[in-house]
Amino acid sequence: MDSVNKKNVIALSASHGVNTFYLLFITPIIPLISAELNLSYFEVGLIASVFAFANGVFQFPISFLGDYLGKWRTILVTSLMVQSIPVFFYGFAPDFMTLLFLVFLSGLGCSAYHPPAVSLLTREMPNQRGLSMAYFAGGGEVGSILTPWIVSTIAVYFSWRIASHLAIFPSIIMAVIIFILFKDSKRDERPMKQAALATFWSLTKNKPLMLLLLVSTFRITGFRGLMTFLPLLLAQQFNYEVQAIGWILSMYFIIGIITTFVVGKSSDKGEKTKYILYLTFLCSMAMGTISFVSSSTLILFPIFLIGSFLTPVPSLVLAVGTELVDEEKRASAIGLIYAVNEMGSMISPIVGGVMAELFNLQFSFLLYSGFFLVASCIAIVLDRIRVKV
Repeated sequence: MDSVNKKNVIALSASHGVNTFYLLFITPIIPLISAELNLSYFEVGLIASVFAFANGVFQFPISFLGDYLGKWRTILVTSLMVQSIPVFFYGFAPDFMTLLFLVFLSGLGCSAYHPPAVSLLTREMPNQRGLSMAYFAGGGEVGSILTPWIVSTIAVYFSWRIASHLAIFPSIIMAVIIFILFKDSKRDERPMKQAALATFWSLTKNKPLMLLLLVSTFRITGFRGLMTFLPLLLAQQFNYEVQAIGWILSMYFIIGIITTFVVGKSSDKGEKTKYILYLTFLCSMAMGTISFVSSSTLILFPIFLIGSFLTPVPSLVLAVGTELVDEEKRASAIGLIYAVNEMGSMISPIVGGVMAELFNLQFSFLLYSGFFLVASCIAIVLDRIRVKV
């Protein structure tokens, strides 16, 4: 990898960290927002579900336009800005419905991020997909590590509203860097309707891609529930303070980034689908134990195990996904995966919130364990098909 490729990979990885910052911004301060706005478990779940819906509904159309028009840089820069501006206005939200509307707008901005970013990245290291996606995932995990610590610290010493106002700066800086380093490419010369139909049908007829899509959807559905209710679980049932929750979430992602690089490098020498299978199964086992732990110290063990097992999976999904399609359909394939992921995962916080209302919050983590178990079962079929191919 030459110096130009290295610089571009670093920039895209850093932009992933910024994107993750907005994805996770509200997570460590959910207990504060819930207390101030007097939210129920269902309303907390609705925040995550509305974000997931907005993040998924336009993923495929936007990613197709990126492929068709060749405007990957333009879409990526626009995404970074649109997802951050509503977060700035979180700090002015007077009530739950206003906050929910702003969360929806931020989710729309996030929906345009991954397809163009992954498409640009695959050009930089075409022969080392596992490693390149590990770098990309690593950048995202740096954002995951820093976000809970930064946001919770500002929220404790100032307020969660001040943290929202300050959140606009990372996107401005990153958007300028991406605009300078990258260029848009040539557009597809076919009529748009013809190109759209051809792309859609070729992707849906790709059986390994559809199985990968299902694995990824069940994976993110479990993850969405975990990130929505874990802060509340730690605060309400294990008496952790907001800043301590921020540190716990940061440690979750620190452990995850280490295993992501180890798995990413080794997966280029082996079967990536087998790694997905084993990791999602182990994650299911670890998640299930959360429902039965009663000690504030012991609860940390399954949380950190989940971080080590689950965090490498998205980069493996992206690596396999880019291997299953041609370059001109790459953004569309990634967009389709993320669209179905987000639309599927929007049910998880709502169902988890209802289960918490009916039973208790800790019990709802069995549901998320089940999602990971289903993902591992589908991964078995995917791995067998990939071996035959």
